[in-house]
Amino acid sequence: LLQAVFAETNTPAAGDVTPTQSLLRHKSLYNLGYRLVRFPYAQPPLTTVDVNASFDDLVLLVYFPFFENDAFVVLEKKERLEDEEGGLIMERYCPWFMEEQQHRCGVDDGDDDGQGESKKSNTIWMNVSIPFGYVEDFYRSVFRFDSEACIDSSKANATDDDTVGREGIPDYRTADYYNFAHWFARDRPNESKGVVEVSLCSPRMPWEDCKDGLKLEWKEWQEISSSQNNAVDSESEL
Repeated sequence: LLQAVFAETNTPAAGDVTPTQSLLRHKSLYNLGYRLVRFPYAQPPLTTVDVNASFDDLVLLVYFPFFENDAFVVLEKKERLEDEEGGLIMERYCPWFMEEQQHRCGVDDGDDDGQGESKKSNTIWMNVSIPFGYVEDFYRSVFRFDSEACIDSSKANATDDDTVGREGIPDYRTADYYNFAHWFARDRPNESKGVVEVSLCSPRMPWEDCKDGLKLEWKEWQEISSSQNNAVDSESEL
């Protein structure tokens, strides 16, 4: 079942083109119907040699060929926008939008989406499980879909050898980026937990990578969690 059509594109930090060329690339992708997903995306490794060999200088995009509140017009008025093959664009390529808006808005015909944002906003929402699921499927396609090929490194008596499964394939769940993405999707404390922003704005500057700021937040969360766990351990010893 198709949930979303994703793409990825280099940020200027990748260094393959100039910042001006990077902006032109991003504008071209926008004109093709791709929108920026504010998810901390990195491309998982393409081989099993190094579980931490992700490529970071990327942003994640999703196919959503609508502009600003045009999407809400299509959703609410049930306009039948068709592609060249006669397929319904919204239903075929963007079911994530329909499901999320119906979940948030219900039968309300007002101008608010339930999160204090106008339907004329340049930001829409996607269930964060969808991009995270894409990342996890990417890892599994490289490091084996068979869950038994990986040893659970979170068990209490895990050793360094436990991070390697059958045939010497590392457990992708030990990867730094995987744990970062998992934190963002599952553990990050914020008001919009469970969803991620999708920007409908045409880029005036190259699309920005959100990972740097989030990594600082993730580090703080790790430190707080570690302190809390240590406190619990100390109390249990008393």
